[in-house]
Amino acid sequence: MPLSNEKTFIIGGRHAVQESINNKDRVVKKIILQNEEKKSSLILDKDQQKKITIQGQKFFNKVFGTEFNHQGFAAEIEVLKYPDLNTFLETNNKTNLLFLIIDNIFDDRNLGSIIRSALAFDVDGIILNQRSFRPKSLHLYKNASGAMEHIPIFAVSNIVNAINILKKQKFWVYALDQESSSSVFDEDFSERSAFVLGSEDSGIKKNILDNSDKILNIPINSKIESLNVSNAAAATLAIYNFSHLIKKNPPK
Repeated sequence: MPLSNEKTFIIGGRHAVQESINNKDRVVKKIILQNEEKKSSLILDKDQQKKITIQGQKFFNKVFGTEFNHQGFAAEIEVLKYPDLNTFLETNNKTNLLFLIIDNIFDDRNLGSIIRSALAFDVDGIILNQRSFRPKSLHLYKNASGAMEHIPIFAVSNIVNAINILKKQKFWVYALDQESSSSVFDEDFSERSAFVLGSEDSGIKKNILDNSDKILNIPINSKIESLNVSNAAAATLAIYNFSHLIKKNPPK
């Protein structure tokens, strides 16, 4: 059985496979299970059941190695196609849009976890540099736990240009940097907000910081130098959502 071709690739893990099946925009070529018993763990219609093939441990070891926790579920899928950023923003009627902008993050596990948190906190889109984005990464899909199917991801050639596109659509762009003296807890966030996240090692590039509207920090215990970037993303999004909840339902 071919592992993939130029148009398709393999993902593993029950949640990643199930959500790819649920996504009407995703082309799922094959559903690959380690044994017959795995069928009962997936929700499938009659057409989807016809795509099932059973492969043993040898196949899964060949595709995933012995360290990847595939849970006995795999699928051969095609890459999703998204509209360009301008088109997406111009055709979206929501008033309060929320975006994440990813800079200098190369670990697919971290990126997958960020995407999972982004779905949990109702992020509308994620912008990242196409040079660092690996859209067929096993770890990206596994750590995103199905969230890849629900959030548009815009892989762009220039982050600063993307920021300028957001600004034209009335976004306020916040960069997260622990060196800032301004706290996320004190900010009155815009209805259209975008948060820039950088790596723990090198941070956010200077030209991106310079093009952000405001630089914020997440106050943490002084005994810890920094948060893991996926944790920082989750904390920031939770604070943002809570601030909007308070605006809608102010304390009496």
